Amino acid sequence: MNLFFLICLIIFSCSSNKEDVFVYEKIIESNFDIDIENIDLKGFKLGKNYDVYELPNAEIVRSAIFNKKDLEIRKYPSQSDAIEFGEIYAKSVTGNDAIVSGDVMWKEGAKDRRKCVPRAGTSESGCDQKARYGGYIIMGDMIILCEGLSSDDSMMLCYNFKDALFGFQP
Repeated sequence: MNLFFLICLIIFSCSSNKEDVFVYEKIIESNFDIDIENIDLKGFKLGKNYDVYELPNAEIVRSAIFNKKDLEIRKYPSQSDAIEFGEIYAKSVTGNDAIVSGDVMWKEGAKDRRKCVPRAGTSESGCDQKARYGGYIIMGDMIILCEGLSSDDSMMLCYNFKDALFGFQP
């Protein structure tokens, strides 16, 4: 029975005409450590410094721009702290199911984590409040929220930023 399953799996995988899909990992590089304040990359600029008093275990949270797109960088004592204490907060404000107004988990900077997106197919003024950040990565002791209305767009930005940082490490 196992041989039959294996043969079917091989036939199915070989007969697929679909392009390979790149899977973005959310948790990467556990040994990465960098000082946010010292990042010096082309196309990178630090913005607001948020009060982290009500964000459990966070040390620093800064907004930033990288290649004309918004980031929010959250630094924790360790990667395990970022995962244990910070990931639930990152999930709550990213993606299609993000909570961007009202009952947000961390209120500091909440208005910066949403954007006004014009309603499709209407000529009326007005917009829908959508999450500014479509996704995030956890890299070492940092959680990086990346702008994008789709998960793929935001994760591509996160990975481009990650790659630039690896080239930068002082």
